Amino acid sequence: MKTTKKEQFIQDSTQNINSKVILGLRMPDNTKEIIINDNVKNKIDYVVGKYDDDLKMNGAPIFIEEYLFVKA
Repeated sequence: MKTTKKEQFIQDSTQNINSKVILGLRMPDNTKEIIINDNVKNKIDYVVGKYDDDLKMNGAPIFIEEYLFVKA
């Protein structure tokens, strides 16, 4: 079975000790927003709760197009 984008995000988050996560979001007006967060666990929990398997925010036309975990 193919891994969903959300499953891959979760798997990637557990590979190393991470000090930051960077998210590239596609906003409703088609602009890109970059978020840098140093509370990695809380951001992962937020994404898992608020985004579907394709990393589209539930109830809003916002997508996580790319992400990067920065090692400690």
